[in-house]
Amino acid sequence: DGSFEMDNVDVGATLTASFLGMQSKDIDFQGQVDLMVVLEERASELSEITIVAYGAQKKESVVGAIETIRPEALAITSKKNISNTLAGKLPGIIAVTRSGEPGYDQSNFWIRGLSSFSGNTTPLVLVDGVQRSLDDMDIMEVESFSVLKDAAASAMYGVRGANGVILINTRRGKVQKPEVYAKVEHAFTAPTQLPKFIGAADHMQLLNDLAIEENKTLYYDPQAIAYTRSGYDPELYPDVDWIDAITKPYAFNDRVNLNVNGGTEILRYNLTASYYHEDGILREDESLPYSTGTNLNRYNLRANVDLNLTKTTSLRFNVGGYLQKLRKHSGSSNWIWESAFLRPPMVHPARYADGKIPYERENPWARLTQYGYTVISNSKIESLFAVEQKLDFFTKGLSTRLSFSFDNYSVSTLTRDKKPDLYSPATSRSDEGELILEQREAGSEFLNYYKGSDYGDNQTYLEWMVNYDRTFNDDHNVSALLLYNQRSYDNGDIQPFRNQGLAGRAAYSYQNKYIGEFNFGYNGSENFAKGQRFGFFPSVALGWLVSEEDFWAPVANTIDFLKLRASWGKAGNDQIGAGRRFGYLTTMDTGAAGYWYGSDGAYRGGITEGETGVSNLTWETVTKMNFGLELSFFRALRLQADIFREHRENIFMERRTIPTQTGFLTTLWANIGEAENRGGEVSLSFSKTIGQVDVSLFANATYAKNKITYIDTPPGQQGDHQDQTGHSINELYGYQALRLYTDDDFNPDGTLLSTLPQNELATVRPGDIMFFDWNEDGLVNEKDQGYVGGTIDPRLVYGFGGTVAFHGFDFSVFFQGMGDTYRMIGGQSYFIPGSGMGIQGNIYDNYTDRWTPDNPSQNVFWPRLSYDENYNNIPNSTWWKKDMSFLRLRQVELGYSFPKAVTKGWAKMMRVYVSGENLLTFSKFKLWDPELDTSTGLFRYPLMKSVMLGVEVTF
Repeated sequence: DGSFEMDNVDVGATLTASFLGMQSKDIDFQGQVDLMVVLEERASELSEITIVAYGAQKKESVVGAIETIRPEALAITSKKNISNTLAGKLPGIIAVTRSGEPGYDQSNFWIRGLSSFSGNTTPLVLVDGVQRSLDDMDIMEVESFSVLKDAAASAMYGVRGANGVILINTRRGKVQKPEVYAKVEHAFTAPTQLPKFIGAADHMQLLNDLAIEENKTLYYDPQAIAYTRSGYDPELYPDVDWIDAITKPYAFNDRVNLNVNGGTEILRYNLTASYYHEDGILREDESLPYSTGTNLNRYNLRANVDLNLTKTTSLRFNVGGYLQKLRKHSGSSNWIWESAFLRPPMVHPARYADGKIPYERENPWARLTQYGYTVISNSKIESLFAVEQKLDFFTKGLSTRLSFSFDNYSVSTLTRDKKPDLYSPATSRSDEGELILEQREAGSEFLNYYKGSDYGDNQTYLEWMVNYDRTFNDDHNVSALLLYNQRSYDNGDIQPFRNQGLAGRAAYSYQNKYIGEFNFGYNGSENFAKGQRFGFFPSVALGWLVSEEDFWAPVANTIDFLKLRASWGKAGNDQIGAGRRFGYLTTMDTGAAGYWYGSDGAYRGGITEGETGVSNLTWETVTKMNFGLELSFFRALRLQADIFREHRENIFMERRTIPTQTGFLTTLWANIGEAENRGGEVSLSFSKTIGQVDVSLFANATYAKNKITYIDTPPGQQGDHQDQTGHSINELYGYQALRLYTDDDFNPDGTLLSTLPQNELATVRPGDIMFFDWNEDGLVNEKDQGYVGGTIDPRLVYGFGGTVAFHGFDFSVFFQGMGDTYRMIGGQSYFIPGSGMGIQGNIYDNYTDRWTPDNPSQNVFWPRLSYDENYNNIPNSTWWKKDMSFLRLRQVELGYSFPKAVTKGWAKMMRVYVSGENLLTFSKFKLWDPELDTSTGLFRYPLMKSVMLGVEVTF
């Protein structure tokens, strides 16, 4: 139970508590009678067990680039998704959250960035060894979390390992009396940042000012502007903040976790149950007899049992899954946010006082609240059965394991929708003061019933493994593994997706100093032709524990651990993209244009050639190299650093150099693309007890930059600014903006000077954006667009923070940031103030930061504003390329653990805490949250911040 007694301890003595796999802790003894010592896991402990491909190894013998983290360190969000917690916590992971919508707020994440421009780029996620989704489980179900980054760690997965691997093991029972852990959290949530638009009066006045500048007729009556500004009649002269009209100021989240763990040497069990509830911030009409608000409920349950049938035979059984129900308005949330941007504030109110609904082009509030609701139900069951047999009677250290898994997922959709009565916006009142309204469209009082098509998938997985691990004469450790597996995934496509193959590992270490490891995967996919379905993917890795050498003794007290490691290997990716299943087959198009036959006019459909088969179709192959070191100073400060390089070839892509004269009806494809990705990562951690204060600090950073080294480029673009070769994957594309035109750039008649490139996009004036004539033909047109650097996907992700604990109180803080990430904003005709002519588009409150004849500055946000669309200023260009880097206060938490004297007799532990998430964001970009996936500020459900109250108890 961790209890201890000590006699005759001198005041001033230092007591050291240590345990395998934990950080040792020194206690300054000052005569205390009762001491409670809490040890934290120590990642650099030599004998700690690390989860690796198809097994586990001691930390000392791991020579691959593998990162592990305690699941508790990922419990930093009020959201349900584990993927939302990865950025800044694990070096090597690049993750972004692009939406905050309940049910659709998972993060996009990559291991060491992107290295393919065609196929699948997401990592392989294995839960208890089976390919599954990271976000299908609650963090409370997780016992270990490992990230396999280099080829030495992931080559054994063959055609599934190119993008790296995430290994998750779920909680298992321990030999102990039944222990019950419960946690309850309640969170208040609100958007991190919403766009700020100007009011109706200022909006109309700006449009009139622009009309005056261009000698055009005023768009709005000055009297109407005055009425609007004074609030004279809000129904005839409305001033609607559409964001406020569709959103609530805050919403709620709730989470309840329960874990029961215990067992004996023969039978061990772990039961985890979780409930999660989330409300959205979109409004609903409470006068209706039904709700259109966003409401998500999710139930997770997992039971793991381990049974020792004999002293050498053990059985493992897992069953888990979830049930989720999402209720929301009947339309698309993204469209609701988009329409809130499109609808100017002065067109009409959200609803008239008598309940009638005005409509012109769109009414965001009505679309959100008056068109019914949708219920989406998801459920999944996951199972695993495994039996393991020790074979020491053959030879010591030999064992075998057979595993089988079956998963099933289903989703169904129910929509109850209707259309309300809609009226044209009122322009006057009757003599009695009533609004004069004309019905525009007749609606329905009743909800329709529509059941969407059900969808489901299932997978089976079989694995048989033989493992050997033995140490000879205390100096020589030999381990080996040979494994067969097969997977079948059926989602209703032509036939199930199937993988099959072998994997193996052989490792040797001498005196815990010198380590060598060879891994291989020999597997394949049914997506390729017979005779070309299997591939061999080897890797080798070497490690040297320098700190175990005798010559290291003089500095061992300062640098107590030093390991150098290097690896090289290959892995594959059979998810080659392009929507081509069995791309080696030539297809026929039976839906082609047909012919009329005979006097009766009978029509017969035509048949033409479809996709041309790629006879030598194969997987993408990536070659990975990694060099790393691990250092520990004073048994408190740990440094780990890696540099890596990846080269991916056989990327499946369109052939762009095949002339149309060859007669092919469809574009030809081939495995000819190549790309490389390189970068580095570093992590630093510090853990020490200073007096009676426990201090734990950490920091990490990952940088990865890719480059396309070969892509089939049309002859006319090869080597110029429109050639993707040498540029990054998904690099921004547009015009190169030089500056804004000035008066000195024009002749007296308003035409451009002949010494300047002539603009064919539009008639330009002072204050418009001047573009670079990239092809030097004396003209500015579409041929001058090119790759301008920067990508939306961040190249740099970092995080830092720490925890301080003192006398039961604990305080933790975590900052997370992203860098080298850019976005082209705008690109829509109504984004620039005035360009929507009052028909479409709101106007940001920074509209005064613009070029005007009275303020002909080059250092402004907006170029010259115009009364209508300006086809020169609208297109993507480096003028609109904005740095989306940010630093976010990701989490701050204050907790208090009650002393044993309070909980004695009814609980082992009780802790209460208050936590904040995403409370502060620091960024050069100010208009909206820079992480959100939008070029205009809306079109996406905003990211959320929260304040959470929680209590956790162990019985």
